[in-house]
Amino acid sequence: MSIASRASWFVLAAIAGLSIAARAQAQQSPATRGGDVSVYSPADFADNAPANAWDMLSRLPGFVTVDADEDVRGYAGARGNVLIDGARPTSKHEDAKTLLKRIPASAVARIELIRGGVPGIDMAGYALLANVVRRHEATSQSAIEVGMMAATDGWLAPKGQWEYGRRWDGHALELAAKLDPELDDDSGRGHIDTFSPDGTRQQRERLDTRTIKNKAEASASWRQPLAGGQLTLTGAARGERARTDTRIDALAPAEGSERVHENEDTDEAEAGARYVREFGERTRLELMATRHQAWLDDRERSHEDDEDETFDEHTRTGESIGRIDLTHAWSDALSFNGSFEGARNTLRSSTHLQQDGVDIALPGSDVQIEERRSEAAAGATWKPAPGWMLDADLRLEQSTIAQTGDSPRQRHFSYPKPRLSVQWDVDANDQLRLALSREVGQLDFEDFVASASLETDRISAGNAELKPDRTWRSALTWEHQLWRDAAFTASWTHERISDVVDRVLVITDDDIFDAPGNIGDGRRDTLALDVSVPLDGIGFHGGRLTSSMQWRRSRVTDPTTGRPRPISEEKPVEGSIELTQDLPTLRTHWGIELEHIAERKTEYRYDEIKRESEGMGWTVFVERELGTQWRVRAEATDLFGRGFRETREKYDGPRSIEPLGEIERRRRRSPGFVSLTFRRSVGG
Repeated sequence: MSIASRASWFVLAAIAGLSIAARAQAQQSPATRGGDVSVYSPADFADNAPANAWDMLSRLPGFVTVDADEDVRGYAGARGNVLIDGARPTSKHEDAKTLLKRIPASAVARIELIRGGVPGIDMAGYALLANVVRRHEATSQSAIEVGMMAATDGWLAPKGQWEYGRRWDGHALELAAKLDPELDDDSGRGHIDTFSPDGTRQQRERLDTRTIKNKAEASASWRQPLAGGQLTLTGAARGERARTDTRIDALAPAEGSERVHENEDTDEAEAGARYVREFGERTRLELMATRHQAWLDDRERSHEDDEDETFDEHTRTGESIGRIDLTHAWSDALSFNGSFEGARNTLRSSTHLQQDGVDIALPGSDVQIEERRSEAAAGATWKPAPGWMLDADLRLEQSTIAQTGDSPRQRHFSYPKPRLSVQWDVDANDQLRLALSREVGQLDFEDFVASASLETDRISAGNAELKPDRTWRSALTWEHQLWRDAAFTASWTHERISDVVDRVLVITDDDIFDAPGNIGDGRRDTLALDVSVPLDGIGFHGGRLTSSMQWRRSRVTDPTTGRPRPISEEKPVEGSIELTQDLPTLRTHWGIELEHIAERKTEYRYDEIKRESEGMGWTVFVERELGTQWRVRAEATDLFGRGFRETREKYDGPRSIEPLGEIERRRRRSPGFVSLTFRRSVGG
C-alpha cells in the first residue's frame, strides 16, 4: 500500500475515533425543525462570530456545497445545492462561495437545511439543500477589502474587493467589484528527464515556468416586488489575463534551450432575470432568462534553437437560456412539479498552427457550431407514510447541433431521462436514500475545436463525430446525525455508461491526430465519505473537524489496445480535511486545511500514456475581529512548495503495434505564498 493510500485510511480511522470520542460530550437540543427543514438562526452561530453567509454555511453539519456547473450547457443540469431566499442564483458562472461572502452575517435572518418534500422547492436531484434567507428590514451596508499576496519566488501583487448593498420596502440593490491576482500552481521549477525504454537516462533539462493570472470582476443585482411576486435582475462583467513564460534548458552533455510564451485573454459578460411568484401557500411559479457571452484570444509561441512554432486560437461563445418552473403541493403528502427549458448555444472558433512558417492543417481548426436544446420535465413527491418519501420525475431532452466550417454536418438527439429516489428516515438520527436515474452528458464544445500545447509538443484535433454519453446511475446514501452539530454521510454510486467520451485516433489525408471521441461502454464506482464533528467533547473547545473523501474506480475498453483500463483523467482518490477553532474571548478564528490528498490521474492517447500526480497542499489561516468594523486575515499556503510529477510513456505510433520509444519524467515544485487582508465593514 502506498504512503498516500495509508495516509487516506489513517485519516478515516482518526475521524472515526474522534467521532466516537466526541459523542461523550453533552447532548445538545437539535436546531428548530419543521417537517423536513432544519432551521438555524443567527444565535446558533453566535459563538463563531461569522463575517458572512459563507462562514455560516460552512458550519452546517452534514452539508457540502456543490457549485453550479458552468461547463454544462443549459440550466437544468447545472444547478447547485444552495438557494438564496428560496431561489437558485440566476448565474451559473459565479461560485456559491463568492455570492455568499457578499451577504453579511448581520443580513441573514436564518439558514434552512432542506431534506426534501418541501412545497415549492425543486430538489433537482440533491438530497440536501441549504437556503439562506435574508432579513427584510431597511438597511444598507458596504465593505472594502484590501490586501497583498506574495509568493516565495518573489512574485508580489495587490488584491481588493468592494461591496455595497441596500434594502428598503422590498427593494434591494447590490454592487460588487473585485481584483483577484493568482500565481497558478502550474508555475514552478524542476527538471525534465528523458529515458530510453531500458531505463537509461538520455537527457536532462532544467524547467522553469510561471503562469500569472490577473482577474477582475464587476457585478450588480436589483430586486423589487412586481405583480405580486419578486423580480431579480443581475449583470456581470469578468476578465482574465493569463501570462505564461516557460524556459527549458538542456544540461550537459547536450546543449540547447526552448522558450515558450503564451498570452491568454478571456472576457465574459452576462445578464439575467428571475421572477418568482407564489399563488397561495401551495403553488409557486418561477421564470428565468439569462444570456452569457465569452471571448477567448490565445496566442502561444515557441522558439527552440532554429525552430519556431506558433499557435493561435480565437473563440467566441454564447448561451441564451429561458426556463419556467411550476410547483404545486396537492396536500402535505403529495406535490407536483413541472418545468420547460429552452437554450441556444453558439461557438465560433478558428485555430492556426505554424511550424517554421509552414501552416499545419488541423481537423477542427475552423468551426462554427449552433445548438438548440429543449427539455420538458414533470414529477411528483409523495410521502406515503411517516418517515418515507418518494420523488420521481421524467425529463425529455431534444437537441439539434448544426456545425459548419471544415467539418460541416447536422445531428439530432432525443433522450428520455427518468429519475426515482426513495428516502427513509430510519430514526431521528439516521436516514437512508436510494436514487436511480438516467443521465445524459453534455458535449463540451471545446472538444470540437483543435488545440495545441507547444511546451509539451501535444496537438489535439477537433472531433465533429462526438455524441453525448448516457449513464444509468444508482446511488445509496446513509446520513447519520451524531448530534446537533455533527454529521456523517456515506454514499456509494454505481454508473453504467454508454459511449464514454475519452481519447481516439483521428486519421486525415495528411496526418494522424489524437482527439476526444466516444470509445464504447464503461462503468464507474464511487465511494464518498463526508464528516463534520465538533471537538469540544475531547477538550478542544470551539474546534471542528471537517473532511470530504472520495474513492473512484472506473473501467472501459482501450480503443487502441482492446484491453480494459480506467477512464482517462479520472482521479482514483480525492480528499480534503479542515480543522478549525473559534476563540470567542479572543475574537479569533483560525484553522488548517489539507487538500489534494493522494490526487493523481492518467490520460491514455493512441501513442502516449501520461500520468500526473501532485503533493498534498496545505493552508493555515488566522482571522481576527478588530473592533466592530475591522477584520484582518493572514494566510499561508504551501510555504515550502508543492511537488508535481508527470510521466509520459511515448510510443512511435499506436500503442497496440509500435514499441515504446522513450519515457519522459517531469518534476517541479510550485512556490508557496502568503497573503494579508484587511476588511472594513460599515452598516448592516
